[in-house]
Amino acid sequence: MRLRILTAATALLAAGSAALVGCSSDTGVAAGAAKGGSGENGLAASSAVGELKVDTAARDLLPDGVRKSNVLKVGGSTDIAPYLSVNGKNLVGVEADFMTALGRTLGVKFEVGNTKFAAMVPGLQSRRFDVAMADFSDTLERQKQVTFVDYTRAGQILIVPKGNPLKLKAVADLCGHSAAGPTGSLSVDIAMAQSKKCTDSGEGAVNVQRYPTAAESALALQSGRIDTLAIDYGIASSLVQQSQGKLQLTGGLFGKGFHGAAFRKDDQALQKAFTAAFTTLMKNGTYKRILDHWNLPQMSLDKVVTNGATE
Repeated sequence: MRLRILTAATALLAAGSAALVGCSSDTGVAAGAAKGGSGENGLAASSAVGELKVDTAARDLLPDGVRKSNVLKVGGSTDIAPYLSVNGKNLVGVEADFMTALGRTLGVKFEVGNTKFAAMVPGLQSRRFDVAMADFSDTLERQKQVTFVDYTRAGQILIVPKGNPLKLKAVADLCGHSAAGPTGSLSVDIAMAQSKKCTDSGEGAVNVQRYPTAAESALALQSGRIDTLAIDYGIASSLVQQSQGKLQLTGGLFGKGFHGAAFRKDDQALQKAFTAAFTTLMKNGTYKRILDHWNLPQMSLDKVVTNGATE
């Protein structure tokens, strides 16, 4: 099996800053990745994945076209550590491990195209790819157009400058302040919803700013252009570690929900195949090993959930 990662512009290959590597596009390329890669399938899968055999029962559930081509086209953002990001010529992260494990279990090749959050659902509907995944949050709004097979828990948290000078600890504290998140992300949706609550109660609106990536949002916070960044907990932990002491987490988790793989509503065969494959990975211990390896055990689910978001 071999995962093909399409080549991005040479300017991105040469870029050394986190901001440039973090730029994502919706053109179907994996930014910063070279074709092929040195790891298996172009992925640098961690040791947590281990040796896996094809689950014939799960593979038999795949649509006829996928079984004949042995290829699954995936839309996912490739610039979000620790989920899926570029490291040299490979894609790495918890989602890279899941894709490797799924590929081995289903006996298919994953063809990944770097895709912004806002382009995930349109890309599915236009059939540019078969599945959208990698830190993709299940929401009621998205459920109107796609079906989610949820495989991890999710939650948001605030990042603030070191020392938390504005004493921000919860979403309710954002009134009259500026907050940011990646364009098309759940983080932005939550900030916008809070802004309405603020104005409805006579307080100042939240100045919601959007940046192409989480990395660029963090840079805006470090430079003082925004007061706080609301983001997925896993991403937040990684960004704080990379800030060299300039940023910190604050408050507790909010916006709790699920990360899932999204499919066209009529693609029930592929939904069933992914559910079966993830169930196999949960039963044989691979699922737990992957989350533990990336220090994300709190994201674990006991079983796969379809359209788990309810609010």
